[in-house]
Order: sequence, then C-alpha cells, then structure tokens
Amino acid sequence: MQAPPEGVKAFDLAAPESREGRKLGSTLSRYVRRELISPILFTLGTLTTLVLTKDLLSFSDLVINRGFGATVVAWIAAYETIPLLTRTLPFAVLIGTLAALGRLRADHEILSLEAAGIPSHHLLRPVLHVAAVATLIGLLLSLLAVPWAHRSRETTLQHMAAVNPGVSLRPGVVHEFAGAKLSAREVSASGDRLRGVLLWVPALGHTIFAQRGTLVPQENGSAALLLQEVEMLTRPGRETATLRFATFTTILRTVPPPRSAPNARTLASTLSLAELSALIRADDTQSKDREYAWMEVHRRFAIPLASLVFALLAVPLSLCGRRASRATGMIMGLLVTVTYYGFLQLGEGLIQWGIVNTAVGVWLPHSITSGVAVSLLLRERLIRAWSTRAVAWRLPRRLEERREGAPHARHYLLQRYILRQYVQLLCLSFALLLVGYLIIDVLERLDWFARYQATAAAALRFYGARLPLLTSRVVPMALLLATALTVSLLSAHKELIAMRACGISTTRMLNPILLICAVTALLYFALNELVVPRTNAAADRLKAQEIKQRTPETTRTQMAIWYTSGTHVLQAAELDVKLGEALGLSIYELGPEGLPLSRTDARRAQHVGNGIWQLTDPIRIEISDQGLREVPAPSFMRLGEADHTPADPTHLSAPQLLRFIDHAEARGYDTTMYRVDLHLRLAAPFACLLLPMVALLFAIHGPPFPRPATTILVSVGLGVGYILLTGVTASLGYGKVLPPLVTGWAPVAVLLALVVLLASRSRE
Repeated sequence: MQAPPEGVKAFDLAAPESREGRKLGSTLSRYVRRELISPILFTLGTLTTLVLTKDLLSFSDLVINRGFGATVVAWIAAYETIPLLTRTLPFAVLIGTLAALGRLRADHEILSLEAAGIPSHHLLRPVLHVAAVATLIGLLLSLLAVPWAHRSRETTLQHMAAVNPGVSLRPGVVHEFAGAKLSAREVSASGDRLRGVLLWVPALGHTIFAQRGTLVPQENGSAALLLQEVEMLTRPGRETATLRFATFTTILRTVPPPRSAPNARTLASTLSLAELSALIRADDTQSKDREYAWMEVHRRFAIPLASLVFALLAVPLSLCGRRASRATGMIMGLLVTVTYYGFLQLGEGLIQWGIVNTAVGVWLPHSITSGVAVSLLLRERLIRAWSTRAVAWRLPRRLEERREGAPHARHYLLQRYILRQYVQLLCLSFALLLVGYLIIDVLERLDWFARYQATAAAALRFYGARLPLLTSRVVPMALLLATALTVSLLSAHKELIAMRACGISTTRMLNPILLICAVTALLYFALNELVVPRTNAAADRLKAQEIKQRTPETTRTQMAIWYTSGTHVLQAAELDVKLGEALGLSIYELGPEGLPLSRTDARRAQHVGNGIWQLTDPIRIEISDQGLREVPAPSFMRLGEADHTPADPTHLSAPQLLRFIDHAEARGYDTTMYRVDLHLRLAAPFACLLLPMVALLFAIHGPPFPRPATTILVSVGLGVGYILLTGVTASLGYGKVLPPLVTGWAPVAVLLALVVLLASRSRE
C-alpha cells in the first residue's frame, strides 16, 4: 500500500471495508435538512417578491385613484401570490439545494463525510425528504388553492370593472371591449373621463372621433360610453360622407358573460378537478377544449412533482466539478432552469403540432430531467473519483492549502478581494433575478401564446425585444441584493470585525462597491433612454402584428386598429409584416380637438424603405365646416420608422416624451400623467446608487455588526419599500395630489435622507 505523502498525518484506516458502507445518521440528516431550508426559502421569497413588485404600482393606483379600498387590493395580491408560489416552489428547491450542497462541499463537509466512509450519494435521502414536503405543499396549492384563487380573482376583477369601467384605461393605449376598441389621448386619474377619443365599433365598421367621453357603469356589468362632439367618416370615394353628432352613446361590455358551462379554454385554470373531469367526459365538448382541459389536469400534477425531479438532479450536479460554492450551485441551477424551460417549450410545441399527445408533451421535461438525474447518480455511485484512503490524504492537504491561501494584508489586495466577491455576487444576483422574472413572465404568457398559436420563432423574437425591459426592472434590485450578500458574507466570516481590529476603514475598503454602482447607474440611464423605448415599441408591434392577430391559414395579420404618428392616425385592415404591405389603409390628420381635418385612403400601400410608403389609388378628402372637398393625394408618404411619436410613453425616450408633452399641452390636453412618468424615469437611475449605499451603511454600523440574516432581511424590505413608495407617490401624482416634480423625486429624496442619517451615525 502506498504511504501517505510527507507532512500528512496518517489516519486510522484499519478495516476500510467496514467504513465504506456507513449510512448518514439521523443527526447528520437533520443537519443537512436544516442547511437546505434556508436557501430554499430565500430563493422562494426572492422570486415571489420580485414578481409581485411589478404589480405594486397598479395596486397603489387602484387604492388612491380608482376608488377601491386597500382590503380589496390586498385580496387581489393574495390571489396572485398563490399561483405564483406554486410555480416558483420547484425552482426554489432546485436552486436552494444546489446552493446548500455547494456550500457543504466548499467547506469540505462532504469531503469529511467521505473520509468517514459515508458515500456522498447518501445525501440524496435528506434532500428527497425536503423535496417531498415541498411537493406535498405544491400539490395542495395546485389542486385546491390555485383554482380557488383564480376564481376569486376573476370574480373580484369583474366586480371592480362593474364599479369602475375605466379601471384599466391608460392614455394612448388601445383597449378592447368585446370586439369594440377604445383609445384616448387623455384619461382622468379615476378612469371615467376621456379626451381625444377614438372608438371602433364592429357594427359600424368606421372609426369614431370625439373630443370628450364619459364611462358610466351599468347594472348588467356593461358600461355606457357617452361621447360629445363626435365625428365619423364613411367609406371613401363618391359615397364619402362626414357625420357629426353633439352626443353619441354606445354600450361597452366590460365584464365577461357569466360562465354557463366550463367549456372555454381561458377558464380552465379556474375549474376544479371535478369540473375538468366533467368537461373532458362531456359529449358536446370540442376537441380543442378537451385537449386543453387534459393539459390543465396534467400541469396541476406535473408542476408540484418537479420539486422531486429537481431534487433528484441537484445531488449529483452538486458533486461534479473541481470547485464548489453557493455561487456555483446557483449558477448551475439557473442553467438547469433555462434548459428545463427549453424542454417545456418543446413539449408545448409538440402538442400544438399534433406530434405527441397531451400527457407526453406535458411530462416530457420531467422524463428527460429524471433520466439525466438517474444517469448521474449511477455514475457517481459506480465510478467514484477517489477511494476512502485518497480522501483521507486529501482532507488535511486541502485544509493546509486553505490556511496558506489567506488574503494578503495590503489594502489594495483587500479591495481587489472585496471587488471580486461583489462582482461575482452581482452577476449571480442579476442572473437569478432576471431568469426568475423571465420564467414567471413566460409562464404567464404560455396560454396566451397557445391561444393565438404563436410560432416558436415569433415567441423568441418577442422575448428578444422584451428582454431589455425586464433587465431594466431587475438592475436596481440586483445591485441591492449583491451588496447585502457581499457584506453579509464578510460579516459571517468575521472579516468586517477583522478590518476594524486592524485599524482598516471598512468604508474605504467597500468604496469599490459604490464605484460599480455609480457606473451601473450611468449604464442603466443609457439603457432606459436608448434601448428600452425602441425594444418596447418592437415588442408591441410583434405582439399585435405577428402573434395576437396571427391566423394559421395566412401570413396576413390585422393591424392594431390605430397607429399614431404625430398629428396623424393610421388605420389598416390588413398588414403583411414580411412583405411590408398594407391593405385598406386610411390616414387621418387630426386637429387640436382630436377631430379629423382630412382623410387619405389607399387600396394598398407598399413600404419602399426609410419609412416611406407608396400608396396605390390614393384619395384625399379634406374636412371643414363647409363640408368635404376632394384634393389631389400624394403617392408617397412617410408613415413609419421616422418622425413618429406614439402616444405610449414607454415607446419614447425622455427628450421625445418632453416634446410630446409640449405638443399635447399646446393642443389643450392635460399631460399630468406623462410628466409624472418623465420625472419617475429621470429619477430611477439614482436608485441604483442610493439603494446599495443604504444597505452598505446599515451593514457596517458597528461593532457589533448586524447579523447577516438581519442585513438581508432589511435590504429586501428596503427594496420592496422603495417600490411601494414609488407606486404610492406615482398614484398621488396621477391624481394631482402632488406635483409631478415631487412625485418623481420623492422616493429618491427619502433614500438620500436615509443615507445622510446612517452616515451621521457611522462610528468611523
């Protein structure tokens, strides 16, 4: 037998065969389970909180401006949280397990188990215990709580729409009401008064223009739209006529009709298992509805059972590779999550294409993941990388290497060490939050993609355009989370108190963190100004032209009913995106009051480049108090890609939005909402610096320093509080309680006050 290397203390290796088969005892099993619970709960809370924060703005607006009580809004938040927990729980188990086992391996605890003769794959038992509990909780939520939450949310929203039909109206955005389409240049804070109204009613087939409008709720769940100073143009040509009315009233159905039979695919998520079973067995159920019901049944079992599948995979994944840590485990968990969702999309596509049945398509990701997990487990058990004796030699050697590798005492090396830690955790936090946000967003749109039969290429293009928006939402929270984690690790390893004991200024050592935050804030501003507006517009075009209005029989799509370009409104019957061709194009030129001054109709329009369109058989009608007058129409017009100013502020940079505000105010419109959005956007980059600064100053206030758990908890509360404060002030600004300037900069001022307060209490 080969002797141990020189300098390594020999371990008692007598009768190694008797040590090789040892099992993980109850004490160690409890220890492993306890180590798993914290990262799983942390991941679950982080993902759930992140997704819910995007609704806080609308929640506060419902309470302050739309007339709904805080209790009703709180119940809506609870209804949305239950399905969200069901979807995020399996991924929290995966990422949390990989992070916990990565920590055990990095601290040589798994190595110690193997040195004691306990094979590493025995860790599977406590991991599966925790995953079984998570699966049981997920099944209870999925089978009982989720359908109830969906039904309750639907009922509450119907009640809210009946009380206030304009609850969802936003200026410049097209809203659909059972076939009718409505848009307004100006919407009051309460949502019931409109100005610059455009209305499309299928029965009329024409666009109706009105200076003002009022929404009045009706007893049957509908809303009466009362329009004043109305104008409408009939068909082009010799039969063209302009119709003007002092008032015009139409009924908009704001609430879906009562559910008489559970046969609509959009209602499947609200049905219990018994109702789904009845829907499947019913003779009059259409094949598509039956297929969707089967898919819903399989999903309710497949999503919770993913916790067991991921736990089975996490154990062998955590044991592979030469280096391991919490960060390595989380990164590996993100990669597995992305791969899993690739298989999930593949299963959905195979079902839509009719290649496999519903059961095979839904359970395909689980089957592949389980096969990979079992293969890795067998490989880990049968082909072990070292024997018990090798492990015994390696343990003291690694401990010695760890002692010799202590950080250098020089300040710049310490700053480099902290900087490296922060950059790693920042990348990890950003990836974790972005992937979590993306996963939830994809899950929320899966049924939407299926309903409109979107192709995989169209979905990828949509999310390629949507990715910058999601990135802008997670950057401030990623900076805050990375700062909290970095300082918490330094505190847990007693490095903060060691700096203080050596007379080293912790503030000076942590300055590189603030430098990175400042640079990121500048990049964040550039992202919001140069990239996000363009990608938002591209995503909305893809949604309207390639996905929402797509039919499987043709590549032609119905255009979003209106497209605003400066003082012009464009309307097209059909649009072919690939060919750049529009059919039945009408171009309205609007006056200061939102009524048409002229209309140009073309049988066909072809894009020739640089936003220039060639019109076929154009006819131009000018409208005045004296009547209609036909004038020569141009054959070429600039309609897109240049000099267009959509009304949606998310499509505009700050200078463009400011020009739009000046133009709208010159025409007599109230631009309070736009000014609030402008100031909120200008103030947002400062949060990238001030949020981490508050967390940093709180964590280094000592000794005694706050506990790591306290620092992380306070940081999460700080992030949620900032988002909630932003939502409340924005709602107050929309309601004209606060000036737009105060509305936009008040949250930043609060953060700045916290920085000054914590800095004044610093003991350095």
